[in-house]
Amino acid sequence: MTGSRTKNAERNIIFAFLNKMVSLVLPFLTRTIVIYILGAQVLGLNNLFTSVLSFLSLAELGLGTAIVHSMYKPIAEDDKTTICALLGYYRKLYQIIGMTILLIGTLLLPFLPYLIKGSAPAGVNIYIVFYIYLLNTVLSYFLAGYKQCLLAAHQRSDITSKISIVANFVMRIAQIVILCIVQDYYVYAILPIISTLTINILNALITKKMYPKYKAEGKLDKEVINEIKRKISGLIGTKINAVVVHSADALVVSAFIGLVDSAKYSNYYYIINMLSGIIMTFHSSMTAGVGNSIVTENLGKNYKLFKQLSFINSWGVGWCCVCLVCLLQPFMTLWMGESMTYPIAVEVCFVVYFFVYNIQRVVLMFKDAAGLWYEDRMRPYVAMVINLVLNITLVNIIGVYGIIISSIAAFCISVPWANYTLFKNLFRESGWKNICDMFKDGILTCVVSMLTYYICKVLPSSFFFLLVRGIICVFVPNIIFYLFYRKNDEFSDTCNLLYDRILKRFTRRK
Repeated sequence: MTGSRTKNAERNIIFAFLNKMVSLVLPFLTRTIVIYILGAQVLGLNNLFTSVLSFLSLAELGLGTAIVHSMYKPIAEDDKTTICALLGYYRKLYQIIGMTILLIGTLLLPFLPYLIKGSAPAGVNIYIVFYIYLLNTVLSYFLAGYKQCLLAAHQRSDITSKISIVANFVMRIAQIVILCIVQDYYVYAILPIISTLTINILNALITKKMYPKYKAEGKLDKEVINEIKRKISGLIGTKINAVVVHSADALVVSAFIGLVDSAKYSNYYYIINMLSGIIMTFHSSMTAGVGNSIVTENLGKNYKLFKQLSFINSWGVGWCCVCLVCLLQPFMTLWMGESMTYPIAVEVCFVVYFFVYNIQRVVLMFKDAAGLWYEDRMRPYVAMVINLVLNITLVNIIGVYGIIISSIAAFCISVPWANYTLFKNLFRESGWKNICDMFKDGILTCVVSMLTYYICKVLPSSFFFLLVRGIICVFVPNIIFYLFYRKNDEFSDTCNLLYDRILKRFTRRK
C-alpha cells in the first residue's frame, strides 16, 4: 500500500507541476500582451472580476474537500454503496451551488461600477464581460465537475492535470493569437468557456471508463450526512479566509486606489502567487496520500513524514524568498518598465508575506488530510476579521503597504493556531518545537536573503545580469542552507529518500 501511495504521489506531483506551469507561464504571456495592447486598466478589470467571482465561489463552502475526505474510508473498504451515495449527494448539492452563484452574480451586476474607482476601460462593457466570467465559473457545477472527486479520492488527480494541461495550453495559445491579431477583448474572455466545457466532458468520459461501477445513486445514512455537515461547518471559515486572503486585496486596491494600481499590484502578486502555486501543487498532490497514511499507518511514521516534509518545505520556501529579494525588482523593471514598479520596501513586504503564507503549508496539509476542520473552525474567522479590518483601515493611511501588512498580521495569528490544532488533535503533543523551528527558518532566510542581495546589488540592471543574479541565487543560498541543515536528521532522511526514489531507479535503468 505504501508503495502504491508513493507512486501515486509522485505521479500526481509531476503532472500537477506541469499543469501549474502551463497555468502560470502562458497566463504570464497573455498578461503581458493585455497590458501592452489593451492597457493596464483592462488588466485591472480582469483582476477585479476574478476576485469578485472568487468570493461568489464561497457558495461551494468546501463541499468537495469534505466529500473527498469522506471517500477515503469507503474506498479503502471497497464500499461501493456508500461511494455511489456520496457521488449522488455531491451532484445534487453541486447543482444547487451553481444556481446560487449564477443568481447572486446576476444580482451583483448593478453594483459593478461601485467597485471601480474612476472610469472603466474605454470600449469595454463591464456587464457583458462580467457575465462571461460568471458563466465560465458556474459551468462546472452544472456539468460533470462533481466526478473529479473520484479521481482525487483514488489519488489519480494526475489525470485531471493531464486534461487541464492540454485544454489550457490550447486555450491560452488561442488567446494570445486573438490578442495579437484581432485585439478583441470579448473573444479573449469567451475562450475559457470552451476550455472549461472540454475539461468537464473529458473528465466525465475518463472517470466513467475508469470507475464504471460508481454511479451517482442511492441515499446516504443520516450519520454520514451529519458527519459531512460537521466537516463543512469547519471548512466554511477556511474557505472564506482563503478567498479573503487572495481576493480582498484586489477589491480594496480597485475600490480605494484605482484600476491602474490594481494592475500594478496584481503583477507583483502574480509572481508571488505563481511561486506559492508551485509549492502548493506539491502539497495538494500529496494530501490524499497523507490522508491514506494517517488512516493506515501508526502515529510515529506519520510524525516522521511530517518532519521530513516540513524540512523540505522550509528549505524550498527559504530559497524562493532569497530569489524574490534578489530578482523580483529587476525583473519587474525589465518586464513592465519603471512606471509599473514599487519601491524596494514594498517588495520586502511581499517577500515576508510569501514566507509566512508558505511556511505553514505542511501543517495545513496534514490538518486537511486528517479532516481537522471542525477542530480548527474558529481560526480562519479570527484571521479573516483581522485581515479585513486592517486592510480597510491601513489602505487609507499607508496605501499598498497597509494591504500587504494586514495579510502578514493575519498569518502571524493563523500559523501558530493551526499548528496548535494539528499537534493537539493528531500528534497528541505540544507543537511549540515546530513553531520554534519555523522561527529559526525565518531568521536564517532573512540572513541568507540579505547576504545574497548585497552580492547581487553590485550588478547593473539588464537581462544578462538578471541571468547572472539567477545563477548566484542558485548557488549561494543553497550552499548556506546545506551548511546549516546538513546535521539535521531530516536532511539525511531526505537524502536517503532521494537516493532510493531517483538515483537507484536511474541506476537500475542504466
